[in-house]
Amino acid sequence: MNPFDDQLTALDEQLEAYEPMQRWFIYIVIALSLILMSWMFFTSDMIDELSSLQEETSALETKITQNSPQAYQAKIAHINKALLKGEAQITDLASQKEILTLQMSQSQGLLFDNRQYATILDRLLERSVSLGLKIQSMQSDDTDKDFYGKVKQYKALKITGSGNFRSIAAFLAFIEEQKSLVEVENVVIRSNEEKPSFEMTVKYMGVAL
Repeated sequence: MNPFDDQLTALDEQLEAYEPMQRWFIYIVIALSLILMSWMFFTSDMIDELSSLQEETSALETKITQNSPQAYQAKIAHINKALLKGEAQITDLASQKEILTLQMSQSQGLLFDNRQYATILDRLLERSVSLGLKIQSMQSDDTDKDFYGKVKQYKALKITGSGNFRSIAAFLAFIEEQKSLVEVENVVIRSNEEKPSFEMTVKYMGVAL
């Protein structure tokens, strides 16, 4: 016999020494202990498996919630709201810029405006007529070049004509008094004719935004 069989035989002999009631009690305790241990191992595995299933279920529910049609609709609504807000801000800024540009152009003449320039040309012609000057030509060229800092030269207007000295001087003063950034250069007056003739170049400038 091997040592394990010897131990079992010794255990049987010890149990035979007890009273029948005591032996039954020992058998019941041993059986209950085995059942309890088996239940604990089984329950432990079940708890681990249940916990894992709960985690997977929670992760799946979160993923479903995040990718549900309602979630996408909420995201789209949020994006649309942000876009509308951005468009409103852009429209507001554009309106403010247009108002500011108009105010600056009208009050200070710091900004060059083609419509204002056309009005200035009409006024120059009207003033020359009222002064008795004969305008032979008004040649306007686009220059669009930097003048100084943020000031740009947009137009160069070459004017030629004839009239008396007083009218020519008054015409020059009228040009310089215009509500715009101007510089008169290359003024030439010839008096060796029946009526003095003149020519000049007027630079029209404005602040670049």
